[in-house]
Amino acid sequence: MDDLKISAFTGRNDDPASFFRMRQHFPALKGMGLDIREFKHPCFKGCWHRGPFKIVPYLPKLIKSRDCDVTWITRTLVVGLETIELLLKRPRVMDVDDATWLSKPLGSISIPHLAKRMDVIIAGNNYIADWFSKYCKNIHIVPTSIDTTRYTKKKQNADNDKFVIGWTGTSSNFSNLKLIEETLARFCTEHKDAYFKIIADEPWHSELISPERIEFVKWSREVEVKALQTMTVGIMPLFDTPWTRGKCSFKMLQYMAVGLPIIVSPVGMNNEVLAKGDIGFAATSSDEWYNALETLYKDKKLQKKSGEKGREVVEHNFSAEAIASKLFSILSNAAL
Repeated sequence: MDDLKISAFTGRNDDPASFFRMRQHFPALKGMGLDIREFKHPCFKGCWHRGPFKIVPYLPKLIKSRDCDVTWITRTLVVGLETIELLLKRPRVMDVDDATWLSKPLGSISIPHLAKRMDVIIAGNNYIADWFSKYCKNIHIVPTSIDTTRYTKKKQNADNDKFVIGWTGTSSNFSNLKLIEETLARFCTEHKDAYFKIIADEPWHSELISPERIEFVKWSREVEVKALQTMTVGIMPLFDTPWTRGKCSFKMLQYMAVGLPIIVSPVGMNNEVLAKGDIGFAATSSDEWYNALETLYKDKKLQKKSGEKGREVVEHNFSAEAIASKLFSILSNAAL
């Protein structure tokens, strides 16, 4: 029997959704018997507004992609717009890990229109699945996964002389740091061995935290894990909005995978992950954020215990190996 042919439409090379939701699973899926053919193009990085003719050089690939049994599409190829999705061969499987219907300029129109014409939707969490259930009946909840062979546990003596509060993400999410900026500034002022480490595409300039107490690490796949392993605690502050409720807790899972205790805003999927064990703290007010930091600062045994439990939760529920098996089943059944 020939391998099932999957045409996978992904975004640019540095698109996190394309990598963590799709591309990182290609080797495992190929090993299970799927013939994955990836189609990506520079025009998927926000250039659709410069004119539909930008798609013309891509047409030969579009035609070639139709020699498949299933088409697998990352959330939206151009954020907030419908482009070539409905030209792709059915059955179509769309993977969604954000509240894409809120994306500008036309997400509120284009996403429902596309969802009605998808045969399967893979949703990153319950909130996303509930929204898409109005438009598609065949929905599967598949969380974003962590490659636990790459994200390995930190050494317990790493940066033992510092209390490193860590955050990783893109500069587009810096606004969430404002939620706890005052608390971080106060904590670093009152604890001379406390530092804030940020892994991102560009530096964050705080108005309250002294620059010498902030360490910036420019994100790259080569340095990311080692930088995470130098942290003492990982944080994920979020304003509670319809957009943030669509988040798939990926920062949180990254921290947990390297054995960090976590402090997070109890928003959306974060609550579901928190419920899986004693992995850290939920915090909403400034006092709760400060007290959580203070508790972990004073209790290294709790740091270790929470970090070990977090790693265990990731291994059992969010490992790339387990998620690849779910994707294989969904894609295989879509072809029936």
